Parts: sequence; structure tokens; C-alpha cells
Amino acid sequence: MHRRRFLLAALGATGVTLGAHAAPAGHFDIVYPRIRPGGDVHAAFALAVLDLALSTANVSYSVRQAEIVMERGRALAELANSNGAINLHWTSMEARAERGLNVVRIPIHRGLIGYRLFIIRKDRQRDFDRIERLSDLQAFTGGQGLGWIDTDILKAAGLTIQSSTYETMFEMTQSGRVDYFPRGIVEAYAELDARGRREPDLVVENRLMLRYRSDFLFYVATGQEALAGAIERGLVLAYRNGAYMRLFNSHPYIQDALARARPASRKTFELDNPYLSDADRRIPAAYWMS
Repeated sequence: MHRRRFLLAALGATGVTLGAHAAPAGHFDIVYPRIRPGGDVHAAFALAVLDLALSTANVSYSVRQAEIVMERGRALAELANSNGAINLHWTSMEARAERGLNVVRIPIHRGLIGYRLFIIRKDRQRDFDRIERLSDLQAFTGGQGLGWIDTDILKAAGLTIQSSTYETMFEMTQSGRVDYFPRGIVEAYAELDARGRREPDLVVENRLMLRYRSDFLFYVATGQEALAGAIERGLVLAYRNGAYMRLFNSHPYIQDALARARPASRKTFELDNPYLSDADRRIPAAYWMS
């Protein structure tokens, strides 16, 4: 009972006013960006969380993907434009990115984006087996996508990082131009599975993990406070009634990654994330993996 009272108190810290039944708030036409050509293997869980939130908030909505492919910077710029091509994006929390946008500060994956595994060439595992300290990893070169805040986080930790497009990072890892490509624990296996035989020599490194406070949040376009409010209200209620945790504990995107990665058994290096806003730092502990 004490644990339940603590959880409800923490959920209430978001500042959302809750009623027994949220009133319908009109219809929302949601457009989110196409992150990469050929589809996004990660969209299913984020869309399931979005549906849970809006269904729980008792609002009507439709959702579709924009036709144009957008890197993160372009997507955030579109959100900041009142006439932009999209009105919703889920991406990493970052103080600079949040300015002028409506941010739903409830981590979509309970912080698992900040649990970083390495995509490497399978013939390099022996090199990574020798890493015992973060300083050992500093002798290697990692890769990250253009505009990702993870690049800055990893560089701030003293790591050598090269940036390029998402697709190019797989090619650079395959060719040996970078030694490793850090990905969120829920991203790494799903991405390699989806890519099939395009880079046959790539695997997920089997013993190391970086961990820092990070996850995807829902970013909502300027001027669309009602949509952001509905998503936040629904997510708070879904945590309160247990629906979110039922989704998290049963969805294959989450559970398959945790089963394959075995995070508790990995040698983990804890990193600081100096790029969080004060509001991000105040997100209640109930929303994060413990």
C-alpha cells in the first residue's frame, strides 16, 4: 500500500489535473515524421504508447506518417513552425530541443534509450572483451547519427565519436571506419534484425553497456498545447491504472530486447547527461527503470 501511495504521489508531480473520466477534447489529426526510408522498426511501440495515452484520455484522433524523410534537426524545426509538415515527434530529451515546443515529460521507454549497447563487427568482439574501464573505451572510435544529442553526451564523457547519417553509420561500422555504433537497448537487436543481410558482419557486442539518463519524449508542435495536454493526461492516467506497465511488460519490442541483452549481466559504465533541462531532471522516478 505504501508503494502504491508513493507511485500515485510521484505521478501527480507532473502537474496534470486529473478527473475520474477525462472529457473528450475534439479530434486531433496527428502527423509524425518519416525518420528513415523504408519504414521505422521502432515506431510500433511509440505508436502503441500514443494510442494508449489518447484512448485513456478519451479523445478522438487519427495518425499518419509524413511522406518526406526527416533527420532529427529537420523534424524539430518543422515542429517549431506553426505551419510545419508535422505536429508530433518522439526523440531524445534535450534542453536545446525543447525550446518553444510542447514537451510531454514522461519517458516513452522508461529510460531504455539511455541503456546503450554497441553494434560492432563480429570479428571485433575479442577487442571489446579487453575493455574493463571507460578509459579503455576511449581508445576506440564510436559513431552516432547527425544531430543526435547522444553524440554530445558521449563526447562529454571523453569518448571519440564520428557523426554521419543513420544509414551510413551501419556502413561505417561494417567497413571498420568506426569501431562501434552505440544504440539504445531496444534499438540494437531490432535494427540488425530488420536490416537482414545488408551488413552481414554486424552483431550486438555481448558484454558492455553505457548508461545515462535519457529517453524519447513526445514533442508536440508550437501552438498545439491541447494535443500535448491530452497525451500527458492520458499517460499519467495509464500509469495510475496500470495500463502503461501492462503494455511495457508485454510488448515484444521491449521484452525481446531485454531478454536478448540481459542488461543486469553486462559491465556497465555510468555516464552523466549534462544536456538535460531542469524540467527533465525533475521527471519522477516512477517513470524510469529502477
